[in-house]
Amino acid sequence: MEDTDNYEPDSSGTLMDLKYQGLSVVEPQILSYTTLVYLDVSFNLLESLPDEISLLQNLEELHCCSNKIASLPESIGSVQSLRLIKANNNMLISLPKSIGQLQSLKSLVLSDNILTSLPDEIGNCYLESLLLENNSLCRLPLSLALLKGKLTQLDVSRNDQQMQTTLPTQIHQDAQSILWILALQREKTHCIDTLKTDVKLLQHQIHSSSEALAEAKQQIELEQKKKSLEDDFESVRYFLIVRYLCRELRRKALELWQSVRRACAKKYSERQAKVSAAQVDAV
Repeated sequence: MEDTDNYEPDSSGTLMDLKYQGLSVVEPQILSYTTLVYLDVSFNLLESLPDEISLLQNLEELHCCSNKIASLPESIGSVQSLRLIKANNNMLISLPKSIGQLQSLKSLVLSDNILTSLPDEIGNCYLESLLLENNSLCRLPLSLALLKGKLTQLDVSRNDQQMQTTLPTQIHQDAQSILWILALQREKTHCIDTLKTDVKLLQHQIHSSSEALAEAKQQIELEQKKKSLEDDFESVRYFLIVRYLCRELRRKALELWQSVRRACAKKYSERQAKVSAAQVDAV
């Protein structure tokens, strides 16, 4: 059974050493000492750290190695004073993204876990030492390249064999060489992403141009159809005018012929009348 009487800091109230206490949980009493600067809960039976770890706003060093911890709480990102996290020899699979909020963090010890990946946000820290040996990492986040010039100790030995495809075994403990390679990969990835963006933009422009071309073609076809219809309309209009004029000419010719016919008939009748009158006078 755990002895809670031992859960007290040293006389300064800033240091608490709870190694080999058989702890299965971090008791609330421990977290009530908000003046703690140093907390060591290594070599216990812990499977997790409580979210309330964020109460320790003065904490600079957190030692929790040799437990059974599977993950660090997301709230750890709010402990801005942290300079060292020593969590080696646990069962960590991943890190919270909030780790990138720890701007004071200088040393992160994660050896002998089962980490399969690291969050990109880790590149936002100002780490000087990062120990990752004996995990299951197959690659490192390219954001670590941002630590070039700051990170002086980096160990990625004894990880997944796939790590060797980008980082030769000979440099697994050479921070500068690893960061140099990551910087090149990051630049290459950036160039590829930029190229992809440019290709998408070009495809969009081509698509827009194709749409504009299709619209222009359609407009030209409509203009051609409009002109054809106008020409047809003009032809019909000309035909109707000519037909009208022909009919008017025919009507007037017919009227003239009828008028001449009537005049001829009238003269003929007058002549016949004169002949008849002359015959009567002769008798």
